[in-house]
Amino acid sequence: MYRAIAILIGACFLPLAAAAVECREWRRLSGGEKSDSLDAMIEGHLTSNVGKKFTSENPVLMRRCLQDFKQDLIDQFDGVCADERGTPKDAIDEIFDRYFLSCVQ
Repeated sequence: MYRAIAILIGACFLPLAAAAVECREWRRLSGGEKSDSLDAMIEGHLTSNVGKKFTSENPVLMRRCLQDFKQDLIDQFDGVCADERGTPKDAIDEIFDRYFLSCVQ
């Protein structure tokens, strides 16, 4: 539980290009912690200086769009993190950024 809270707090201060969590940590999270971590990633990206450049028009729609993809994102993160040996350090962030940019209105 404390780990999820730390991830939530930390993700709020990340710029768009920074990974909120790496696969090593992602694999250790329970289902609820993964959901909480993703919520924190969404909020962190929406409130970051870089993210604000994309959300200044309507952050509510952007948040809603990302929330609609929440289960897809979790599934994608689980898939890319399944291979412990060959996963790039920023794999989760790359996936998240693609979804984030697809939600730009």
